[in-house]
Amino acid sequence: MEKLEKNDIRRLIKEQRKTLETVTESVWNDAICEQLLSLDDILRAYCVYCYVSFRQEAGTWKFMEALVKQGKYIAVPKVVGKELEFYSISGKADLEEGVMGIMEPKPTCLKIHDPEAPVIVPGVAFDKSGNRLGYGGGYYDRFFEREPNHPRIAIAYGFQVFDHIPTEPHDKRMDRIIIP
Repeated sequence: MEKLEKNDIRRLIKEQRKTLETVTESVWNDAICEQLLSLDDILRAYCVYCYVSFRQEAGTWKFMEALVKQGKYIAVPKVVGKELEFYSISGKADLEEGVMGIMEPKPTCLKIHDPEAPVIVPGVAFDKSGNRLGYGGGYYDRFFEREPNHPRIAIAYGFQVFDHIPTEPHDKRMDRIIIP
């Protein structure tokens, strides 16, 4: 296979996600949720940082709802300038549309700072070495540069994992990638 550039990979994965059947997506998301809930990093955590899934990203809703039922804090990202800040939510009612149509915490949500909370990280593609290709904004790379002690847990569908993806020196690797 020829070597793909970052934007080629982004285009390819976005097309594959668009064709994902609802039933398949649901089964895969359930499998991802089950695996996440059994991880030591999650079991031990008081608070979990998690992205709000949209546009056929690996789903986070069931996982976040399960954590709330367990009495854990969920913190979701909000874009502030060029940085990510995390705020506590207890459900969908705490969210509003933010940057690029992504749901973000409302202004009434409490800002959270837990420098060792596990982070469920979104991405377009990953490779078997833990490298991540995001959407191109660099938000998570800057966040992990600022707060390096978080366990980094990516979730993805199998077609998003490659043998190798192009990386830059500033790109932050994931500690683990969960696929269904």
